[in-house]
Amino acid sequence: MIFEHYIILLLAFFPFIYKYSFWLYVIQLKEYRWDRFKEYTSTNQWKSALVNIWTTVELPLFLLSFIVLFNHSFEYILMNIMFFFLILQNIFVIRKILTWKLLKPKITWRLLLTISFLFIWFSIDLLFFYILDISYLIYSYILFVFLFSPLVIFFVIWLSLPIVNYLKNKKINTAIKKSRKNKKTIKIGITWSYWKSSVKEYLSNILEQDWKTLKTPENINTELWVSDIVINKLKDSYKYFVAEMWAYKIWEIELLWRIANHKYGFLTAIGNQHIALFWSQKNIQKGKSEIENSIFKNDWILYINWNNKLIREIKFNKNINIIKYWNRNDVDARYNIVWIKNWITKFEFLYKNHSFLFETKLLWEHNILNLTWVIAFCYDLWMTTLEIKKYLKKIKSPKNTLNIIKNEKYTLIDDSYNLSEDWLYAWLNAISSFKWEKILVIDDILELWKKAEKIHFEIAKKIAKNNQIDKILFCWINYKKSFIEWLIKWWFKQKNILQDLDNIKEKSIILFEWRNTNKYINKFK
Repeated sequence: MIFEHYIILLLAFFPFIYKYSFWLYVIQLKEYRWDRFKEYTSTNQWKSALVNIWTTVELPLFLLSFIVLFNHSFEYILMNIMFFFLILQNIFVIRKILTWKLLKPKITWRLLLTISFLFIWFSIDLLFFYILDISYLIYSYILFVFLFSPLVIFFVIWLSLPIVNYLKNKKINTAIKKSRKNKKTIKIGITWSYWKSSVKEYLSNILEQDWKTLKTPENINTELWVSDIVINKLKDSYKYFVAEMWAYKIWEIELLWRIANHKYGFLTAIGNQHIALFWSQKNIQKGKSEIENSIFKNDWILYINWNNKLIREIKFNKNINIIKYWNRNDVDARYNIVWIKNWITKFEFLYKNHSFLFETKLLWEHNILNLTWVIAFCYDLWMTTLEIKKYLKKIKSPKNTLNIIKNEKYTLIDDSYNLSEDWLYAWLNAISSFKWEKILVIDDILELWKKAEKIHFEIAKKIAKNNQIDKILFCWINYKKSFIEWLIKWWFKQKNILQDLDNIKEKSIILFEWRNTNKYINKFK
C-alpha cells in the first residue's frame, strides 16, 4: 500500500464510526432481530436513513471505482475525488460529535461481541489488501463498507450466533433453575400489547410500601433481560417479584413464564402493536394467551381485562382460575367512577359481593380500569381495605407514562413512553372536557405492518371529526404527509397543524404521545 492509501483509510475512520454507530444503535434498538429490522425497512425512517446526500454520492463512486480494475491510471482521479469527499464527510461527522447528535448504542456484551467480530473481519480484509498488493481496490472496499453497513453488521451478527446462542441458553437455563429454587418469593408476570410498564409500576408502588419487592426496571421485558434480573437480584429475602414480559413470536411468552415462574398472571389490552412480527392478530392472541399455561399447570390465578375485545375472543382453558375485570356486571372485579375533580379520582370498587370507595391521584377511566385488577389482586393477597386506601393515595405514575406536570402557564401530560391507538383515544377523551386549549404532540406507531396506513388513517379521522383537540404537532417521518392530508379531508383546520410549540397560549393542555415527543417536553419544564 502506498502512502496515499493510508491517508484515505485515515480519512474514512470518522465517517465509518458515524455510520456504524448509527446502524448499531438502530439494530440494538431492534434487539439484533432480523424480523424487527425487516419491518423497519418498510418505513420512511429507513428510506431517509438509507437515501441521503452521502449515499447519493457513494453509490456512483462505488460503481466508478471498478474502472480501476481495467484502467489503473483512473486511480489518481478517483483518489482525489475520494480525498475531498471524505474531507466533507469528516467535517459533517465532527460537527455531529461536537453538537452531541451522534447516536450511540448502549455498551452491552452483545454489542462488544459484534464490534469484536467487525474488528477481526476488517483487520483480515486490510491484511489481505496488503499481502496481495491489491490496494488499488481500497476505494471500492471503503464505499462498499459505507453503503452496505446494515448488511455487514447483520452478517457479523449471523457469524456470532453460535456464541450468542450458547451464552443465551446458558443464562436462561441458569435463571430458570434459580427461579424454581426460589420458593419464598411470590412471583407476578405481566404481559399484553401495551400498559405493561404502567401497571407494573402501579402494582410495585403498592407492594414496596410495606414489603421488599423486586421488579424488572423500566421496559426491561425480554427473556435475556428478565434472566439477568433473576440471576443477579432475585433472593429469598424478597416478598414479591413483579416481572414485565414481552414477546415478538409465538412461544416466547412460554419461555418467559418458565424464567419468571410466576404465581399470578395479568393480561390486558391486546392491540395491533407488533403485528408485523406476529404476522396476524390471531398469532398475537395465541402468543399472549401462552401465559395461561403456567397458570393452568400451577393452579394459580390469571387476571384479564374483559373490556378488551381481542382478549374476549381468546378461548381460555375452562379449568383456569380467571378473574375478569371491567365496569360491567358480568365480570368478577368492576368499578364505577363517582367523580373526578381537583386532580383526584373517586371510584367505587366491587369484588366478591363487597363494595368499597377509593380515591387516587391517577385520573380518568383508563387508569381506574388498570387499577381494578391491581386492587383485586391486593384483596386476594388478604390486604385490608384500610391498607389499600393508604397505598392508593401514595401511588404515582411512572416516568414518561401518564405523568401530569403542572406549572403556572401549562398542564403537560407526559405520555411519551406509550402509544397505541386505544391509549391515545382514552387520553383524548379524558382531556376533551377541559375548556383550555388542547394540543396534541404525536409520534407514529411502529410495527403495524400492512395495517399501518389504515390505523393512522383512522387516528386522523377520529382526531378531526371528534373535535377533541385544538391543535396538533407531528414529530414523525412515516405517514406525516398523508396524515396531514387526511386531517384536512375531515375538516381539521390547516392553520392548527403546528410546525413548533412557540407562542402557545397560557392555560393550555399539551399531550405528548410516544418517544420522539420527548424532545419538546423539556421546553416547558
